[in-house]
Amino acid sequence: MNYYDKIQKSIDYIEQHLKDNLSACSIAEQAFFSVTHFYRIFQAMVGDPVKEYIRKRRLSQTAIELLTSDIRIIELAIDYGFESQEVFTRAFSKQFGITPVRYRRQQEKIVLYEKVNVEKKAQMKLNLASFFVPRIILNKTFHVVGLKQIVKPGSDSIGTLWAAFHERRSEIECSSSTDAWLGLCEYMPDITDESDFTYTACVEVYDFNNIPNGMTIKTIQCSKYAVFTHRGSLNDLKNTYNYIYGVWLPESGHELAELDTMEYYDNRASGSDSEFDIYIPVK
Repeated sequence: MNYYDKIQKSIDYIEQHLKDNLSACSIAEQAFFSVTHFYRIFQAMVGDPVKEYIRKRRLSQTAIELLTSDIRIIELAIDYGFESQEVFTRAFSKQFGITPVRYRRQQEKIVLYEKVNVEKKAQMKLNLASFFVPRIILNKTFHVVGLKQIVKPGSDSIGTLWAAFHERRSEIECSSSTDAWLGLCEYMPDITDESDFTYTACVEVYDFNNIPNGMTIKTIQCSKYAVFTHRGSLNDLKNTYNYIYGVWLPESGHELAELDTMEYYDNRASGSDSEFDIYIPVK
């Protein structure tokens, strides 16, 4: 079963259980991925995080039932997992720009969020960003020292961590390089697109002597990686990751390894034409 089939199977499962309490684990099991890998690949292929996809599909189904049945709005809201009619009304209005009551009464046209066909969607992307051709490398075993923090996806805390690291970087006496540093996104088997995760701003070292107070150490084992180069603004980084997991990976013949993802920064990572490398662990 290929990546498209696996994610499509999870989408089919969601469709069959839109009125049920859907858990991250139960959905990921349909695709035979760990929760972490599933959430990354699903969002990259579908274009929405799992929870958001479910919400949009549930609201679209309620829109259909509002016009094709006489079920009370409160009953419809509860059927599809909304806590109250008020919560349902806010969500419905946000997605469609009209309240459920007005929509049922006036039957205005709205754009439904339809079930995704991931293979068809992916085919539309295959010619995009074709310059993202990775190098497949076998990286050496090496050691790092840096600052570690639990962060939220998309938060400013990662930038704050980097600022703190660069302020103290000169304290690391055993650094192997003065113009290269790493960001480690720790692999966690149950992480979702809403979970906090551990990020480490660090530098390679040749030994673990005289580690500065408050800093962490880690050994990165010899592993195989697909190395991509992200070019341009950090605001576009999400697009690069979506291409990696949603377009390249399904076509590559590789599987993800349960290891940390690494971002490698050097003197290229400055100015308007900045770039840095992303190391995706693969089998």
